[in-house]
Amino acid sequence: MMLRLMRDLKEPPTAGLGGFALGVGVEMIDETLHSLMGPMMKKMSRGINRGALETWLTPEQANTLFRRGKIDQSYWDLLTKSEGYADIVARQLYTAEMPFPSIPDVITYARYHGDPNTPWSTAKDIVDIDAVDWPVWDWLALQRLNTLQIQTLYKRGIIDETAATFKLAEAGWRGADVDYVKQMSWIIPNAMLLVQGDLHRRISESEILKDIVKADINPAYAQKYLDAILTKPASQDIIAYELRNDPSLSNLPAMLQRIGIHPDYTDIYKTLAYPIPPVADLIT
Repeated sequence: MMLRLMRDLKEPPTAGLGGFALGVGVEMIDETLHSLMGPMMKKMSRGINRGALETWLTPEQANTLFRRGKIDQSYWDLLTKSEGYADIVARQLYTAEMPFPSIPDVITYARYHGDPNTPWSTAKDIVDIDAVDWPVWDWLALQRLNTLQIQTLYKRGIIDETAATFKLAEAGWRGADVDYVKQMSWIIPNAMLLVQGDLHRRISESEILKDIVKADINPAYAQKYLDAILTKPASQDIIAYELRNDPSLSNLPAMLQRIGIHPDYTDIYKTLAYPIPPVADLIT
């Protein structure tokens, strides 16, 4: 494509194309030379700078160092005057770059050092605030009810559902999210209380497991949680049952372990399982 363009520049097929091609060609040559000469010019510039060493700190950098006590007054004067600043202008530049409270911070100060309900008179003496913009600045500096506070007011009945919806919209919630946030206002009973209530009402096990998950128990562990909190037989009940079914108590260790008895203590339970005959029977 480039070769074709070069041929057209050499022998343009039409007069109009010749003029256009000439302009394009000049521009291409200029861009090419600029790309080729750029690195060389940078190299020359760096060499000159190394020899001249005439790059100084800017007034802004000088002000920062002077403010931090890193340079003295005479050096600061030299740097600012070298940039053409008169003493008074240099001092004004220095003052202009000093940290200054933001408008919301000024309004906060004005509330504590003036009328907290109308801080304008105090704030305007500290910073120039456009009177037209003042209501916006004043409102932005106000405290506003957050989502948690709105939920609390709603739960306590201080505001009704309509007011809660409006307040939540003001706080930035929209559409269905408003209803979700209102639902999150309340906590639900813990998983154990939910299970006890469901058992009392004879709810199905599948529904009980759903309620356990609603109480923040991982679904993968809902069944284990249910198994863990349900009441188990006492050890004495298990021993009596096993004695009736198998006097050798071969299944007793497994049954005791299911209710939390450590295997190391199984022998104690097995020994105590067999009653000692009364003294009179032993004498006989």
